Amino acid sequence: MKLHPIKIPRNLRFIEVKEFKKPVVIDKKCFLLIRLRNKKIEVGICNYNYEMIKAYRSKDPIALAKKIIDDKWITRLDHSAYLGKELTNAKNCLENNKKYVQEGA
Repeated sequence: MKLHPIKIPRNLRFIEVKEFKKPVVIDKKCFLLIRLRNKKIEVGICNYNYEMIKAYRSKDPIALAKKIIDDKWITRLDHSAYLGKELTNAKNCLENNKKYVQEGA
């Protein structure tokens, strides 16, 4: 695939996006627990009875996100975005040998 330069018009105006302040809406299907262990990212799928019902493990955050989404655990787009953000953060911590702490929703 040949890459082409992107043409940006001189009169392009940016849309200023303000800080997100809507209340958090939980995913109706599950919540996620993410941690690093043995040089891999682990994701636990938990129900609202606080039981882990499925677990995934990989070094590849994209593969993890794709599998979790393909398995239909995520029902909200914002939950999917949260998963991607957290897996990216976990991967960076793994690569830089730093402690990973999952951010709350």
